[in-house]
Amino acid sequence: MKRMMLMGVGLVVLVLLGLALSFSMQYTREIDHAYQRVADGSHMLITENGEIEFGTEGEGTPVLLIHGAGGGYDQGLLMGQAFLGSGYQLVAVSRFGYLGSPLPEENATVEQQAMLYADLLSHLNIEQAIIFGVSAGGPSAIQFAHDYPEQSSALILASAVSQYMGDEIPLSTKVVNTIQKSDFAYWLVLKTFRTQFLGFIGIPPETYQALSTDEKQFADQMLAFMHPMSPRRPGNIHEGKIQPLSGAAMEGIQVPAIILHARDDSLVGYEHAEFYHTHLANSQMVSFDSGGHGMASELKEIRHQINAFLETTVQE
Repeated sequence: MKRMMLMGVGLVVLVLLGLALSFSMQYTREIDHAYQRVADGSHMLITENGEIEFGTEGEGTPVLLIHGAGGGYDQGLLMGQAFLGSGYQLVAVSRFGYLGSPLPEENATVEQQAMLYADLLSHLNIEQAIIFGVSAGGPSAIQFAHDYPEQSSALILASAVSQYMGDEIPLSTKVVNTIQKSDFAYWLVLKTFRTQFLGFIGIPPETYQALSTDEKQFADQMLAFMHPMSPRRPGNIHEGKIQPLSGAAMEGIQVPAIILHARDDSLVGYEHAEFYHTHLANSQMVSFDSGGHGMASELKEIRHQINAFLETTVQE
C-alpha cells in the first residue's frame, strides 16, 4: 500500500514537472519571438537633441503615430493599421523610455520629445504630417502641433490624455507597474487573467465580452504588442511626471483636429476629450457611449470618421 502511494506521488510529481517544463518552453518561445519582433522593425535616429526609435510602414500621406502607455513604435503601427487602413505612410515612434528610446536623465519633457519628432520628420524628408496621438501620446502630440504647426497638417487624438493625471497613482496603475518588472509576470497574467488585465487598462470586462471576433482580436493584439514588457517600464513610470500643454496655450493652435473618445473609458476619463475640444479652436468631437479605452468596438466607425475628416483637411 505504501509503495503504491509513493508511486502515485511520484507520478504526480512527474506530471507537474512536465507541465512546468512545457510552460517554461512556451514562455521562452513566445518572449523570444516578441523581442525579435520589436528588433526587426526598429530603426534608431541619433540627433543633437537625443535619440529616438521609430518604425515605418506603407506608402501615401505621412502620419506620425505617437503611442500610449505601455506601448512603443510597434503599438503605434498597430493603431495606424486599425484606425486608418491603407493609403498612408505610417511613421511610428517610441517615446522616452520605451523600447529602444532612452529616457534622458534631464529634460525628458514633452517639448524635448516634440523636438525629436521634428528631427525625425526632417530625417525622413517629410515636410508635413498628420499627427496622431493615442492615450498618453496625447501630450507630446499636442505639443508638436503647438511648436511645429507648419509641419502639422492635421491632429488626431484618440482616447488621449489632455491634462496632468495627478499625484495620486490609481491602484490599477500600481498593479501594472509591478507586473512590468518582469516579462514572465506579464506573460503569466495574460495567460491566466486576460479579461481582468484589460479592465486595468481601461477596457471593462463587459465591453470586451460584447466585442465581435475581429474586435477581440484587435484588443488581444493590443495586449500582445505590450510584449516584451520590461523594456517599456521606464517610459511607463515616467508618464506620471509628464506635464501637458496648458489650456491657454492650446487655444493658439489652429491645426484642424478630430477628437475621438468613449464615455466609458475607465483609464483616461471623458473629461480629457472635453478639455481638448474646449481649448482647440479648430476641432471636432466624435463621442461613443461605449468602447472603453482604445474603442475596440468602434473601429469601423472610427476609420470612417477619421478618413472623412482628413478628406476635408489634408486630402482636399
